[in-house]
This record gives sequence, C-alpha cells and structure tokens, in this order.
Amino acid sequence: MMTNKKKIIEMINKIYQQRRQNAEIARERKIAQLSSKSKDFAILSEKITKAGLKLSQASLSQNQAEIEKYSKILDSLLQKRTKLLIELGLGSNYLEPEYTCQACHDTGFIVSENGIEVCRCRTQLFIEILYEQSKLKDILKEHNFKNFNLEYYSKEIDPQEGISPYENMLNIIKEVKKFVKNFDKSSQKGLLFYGSTGLGKTFLAHCIAKEIIDKKKTVIFLDSIAFFEILKEKYSKMVRLYDEVDDEEYKSLEEVDLLIIDDLGNEGKSPEFCHGVFQSLLDKRYMTNKKTVITTNYNIDGLLKLYSDKTMGRLHEYFMFLHFFGDDIRVLKAKSQLERRAT
Repeated sequence: MMTNKKKIIEMINKIYQQRRQNAEIARERKIAQLSSKSKDFAILSEKITKAGLKLSQASLSQNQAEIEKYSKILDSLLQKRTKLLIELGLGSNYLEPEYTCQACHDTGFIVSENGIEVCRCRTQLFIEILYEQSKLKDILKEHNFKNFNLEYYSKEIDPQEGISPYENMLNIIKEVKKFVKNFDKSSQKGLLFYGSTGLGKTFLAHCIAKEIIDKKKTVIFLDSIAFFEILKEKYSKMVRLYDEVDDEEYKSLEEVDLLIIDDLGNEGKSPEFCHGVFQSLLDKRYMTNKKTVITTNYNIDGLLKLYSDKTMGRLHEYFMFLHFFGDDIRVLKAKSQLERRAT
C-alpha cells in the first residue's frame, strides 16, 4: 500500500536541504583552510564576499547601474581566484560544491529548455523511502522461498488441467526462479499469476520481491486499488495540462526495477481512460527493461470483461501467464489447526 505521499515528500525535501547544506559547509571549510595558508587567497576571498554583498544590495534596490558595476567586479575577482587555485595546484573546480547528485545539484529537479523535470535521484529516493515505510520489509521476513511450503498442493491429477496442483506449482516455481535469474535480460517477460483465491499467488510475488531486493534493486508492491488511484491522478493532470514537477508517485512506477501489482481487477470496473494510462505505463516499463509482476483472482475471460482488448493485448505481449489451481491453502491450514487442537 502507498503510504502518506505528503509526509514522504516532506522527508525528501529535508534530505535535499541537508545535502545542500553539507555541500556548502564543506566548501566553506575549504575556503577557510586555504585562507589560513595563502594570504593572497584570503584577501581575494574577502573582496569576493564584499562584492557579492554589494551586488545583492544593488539587486534589492533594483539599481541597474550598480548591478552592472558589481557584476563585473565580482566576475573579475572570481577569475583571479580561479587562476590562483590553478597556481596552487588545486584545479579550477576545487571550490565547486560536492553535491551528492551533480545532475540536479541536490535540488531533486533538473531545469532544461523543455521546463522542469524530476531528477532520477529524487525518484529513486522516493522509492527507497516508500519501501522503508511499507509493511513489505517485515512481510518478506516470512514470505520467501525458504518458507514456501508445497505440502498444501495436491498430487492428484486435476482432470481439467491434466496435471496435479503440486506438479503445476513445481513448474511455476521453475519459471519464477528463471525470471529472477534472467531479471536484467530484455528477453525476460513479466509474470502474471492468475487463479482462485488462497493459492499462494501473493506469497510467491513476495518471494520474488525478496530475491530482487537481495540483488540490490528497487521494488514497489501495490494492491490494484492504490495502483489505479495513481493512474487516475496522472490522467487528471494530463487532461488539465497540469505539470506537477514533484509527481514522484507515477514517476516511481515508471522507474522502479520491479513493480508488483497485487489483485488486479479488485479495483472494479475502472474508467476507460485508466486503461490508456495503464497501457502507456506498461509500454514505458517494457521499453526500458523494467520488470512487472501481476497477480489476479480472475481467469482470462474475467479479465477480458474488465479490460479493453488493447490492455489485454499488452498483457499477453509483455507477460507470461501462469495459472494457479487447487484447494484454498488458507482453508487447508485452518482445518489442519483445528485437527491439531482436537487431538
């Protein structure tokens, strides 16, 4: 589930503020150290500070003549300082702030001719905080391959399927492990688990998440209701031509290494416009080799009633469909517990 977006953004903004402060403090420390070692540098630094102050005052009073005057003085002083740094063997960029991200200078946004866009580092930070605040971290302590129990899958052959639920699950696990192994390969399709409730679809999705996180990659796990709420918000911004540069939620869905959408269809009959945004997201993730896992309690015919032909076409193109069948594991576990208590 998505946690409070406002709180996460506040956390991110504080992190960037601290990063910028740290970079500036480190820069000021360098200036102080050089000033104590070089008298020429100390004199230049003092002049630069005074010229900068005069320029600020001129800007506040909107005195154009003073602005031009002190701009030229400041430029000249800065050129002299750069020359001195080179003479001292430190390089012309020695006093440039050492930002964590050089692309956005620790602002989280990149300004270009096309406008302002979210920096990749900000999206990654959003994903990391989202994961830390979600319940997924604790869930994966139990839901992993080590604790996946095949004993609840019958070895009796299902007459409709032609194989037993046990053998079917062995085949599914084989495909899942292949998915994990080939995660970075563009030829590897996403996975779509479908079948009745209580057959281990979500548990197995958690197992995949654990393996991918262990590979030092990012994961977002969303139920379909939360997922489609993000799609609706994205569409709303698109139709209003509203460009919200801090659109971390949707951006994170595009860029996270593994996106897991749980219980697809549980959101109900979503508006047709959501399908278009859904298709665009699937296209973007496929083209950038980002992997997606989907679980659903619907069969193929059920999905066809909920989603457009175009959406289903994307799902068939980008995903391997894996059918779960058998007895409800939760019911079997409950019966087993009752039997143990009775004895």
